[in-house]
Amino acid sequence: MTELPQHSFTMDESPKGISHQIVQFSHFVRAKGMKVGVQETSHALEIAQLGLIKKPDTFKSALGAVFCHCKEDKALFHKLFDEFWLQQDDGKRKGQMKMHVERITKSANQRTSIMMMGRQKNETESDELKDSQTTSGASLTNRLRRTDLSKMTEVDYELLEELAEKLWKQMNLRLSRRRKTSHKPELLNLRQTIRQNVGNGGEMIYLSFKKKKKRKPRLLVLLDVSGSMDKYSLFLLRFIYALRENFAQLEAFLFSTQMVHITDLVKQKITPKDLKALSIRANAWASGTKIGNCFKDFNENYAPRTLNNNTLVLILSDGLDTGTPEVLNVELKKIAKKARKLIWLNPLKGMQGYEPTARGMQAAMPHVDVFQSAHNLDSLLALEQYLQDV
Repeated sequence: MTELPQHSFTMDESPKGISHQIVQFSHFVRAKGMKVGVQETSHALEIAQLGLIKKPDTFKSALGAVFCHCKEDKALFHKLFDEFWLQQDDGKRKGQMKMHVERITKSANQRTSIMMMGRQKNETESDELKDSQTTSGASLTNRLRRTDLSKMTEVDYELLEELAEKLWKQMNLRLSRRRKTSHKPELLNLRQTIRQNVGNGGEMIYLSFKKKKKRKPRLLVLLDVSGSMDKYSLFLLRFIYALRENFAQLEAFLFSTQMVHITDLVKQKITPKDLKALSIRANAWASGTKIGNCFKDFNENYAPRTLNNNTLVLILSDGLDTGTPEVLNVELKKIAKKARKLIWLNPLKGMQGYEPTARGMQAAMPHVDVFQSAHNLDSLLALEQYLQDV
């Protein structure tokens, strides 16, 4: 958490400084129990861009309209706003808070106008405001989901982490509930049965059934942390954490010029910031890439106890190998032969016109079952369609 300011309401008025402080304030109030998400934060950023941040009272009222969803929220918000933005001694702070209350009480109509960001209060324009806010939130979400991870600003990245956590939880829930269609009478699939008998006047002539999913597969993740993957690696590592619940067992490795086993760390419940500590453990983080040699190390030292025919292998790499392609070909073939399925996610595939012409990718392609991108959040969420069939 950003250290609280030590003076009365000062602000870095550069666009980047304002955005950063707004995001930090959103994190701060959420940590204190308020339900503030991506949409509320995006509206707060819009308020700051209107120039209201230069007027503390007006700014406070406008943010309160966005962040507060009930009466209880309002009292908490006033306290947290002063705590974050106004660091004074107790006497001055009480006086400042009293002034806020008086101004807000005396100018309720004006405050309402400000909270709605200058829009009139008639019903038609209120509807327009709601539509505008919904569209704005949806627009920000869509942009975050589709933006290449290597092009994210610091502020966008913080918002993306929050959005990604929410969407990954939804994906995990869908995967845990999914059942496969079966012709054997195990469990009636009511929805499919109704759909099949729509043309029969409601008579249930054709029945459809479900069966329990097969036992969960094991997941083996090999994450490239070389220099060319530096802008993607940390976020992809968070993605690995999000996948843990869907598999009976997860084994994770980092590689660049050497293979590093990190399964014990993946099993721990650590915060996203703690993931950066892995760079200390992985001495080769952001260095060169010798994929073939790393896979050889894996086959000789780790494969016997981490790889079998019920293992889904997920490789996250751009395939820019500085080693010998023949070694990569031989070692990846060994991995693919033992695995249930081999999926390779390559961030470069998200670039328009990309073809896997690099020597490393050419050597790997004959052994890959699924070759997709991993350049943004949407491309990672698309992995769900391949996980549902394993």
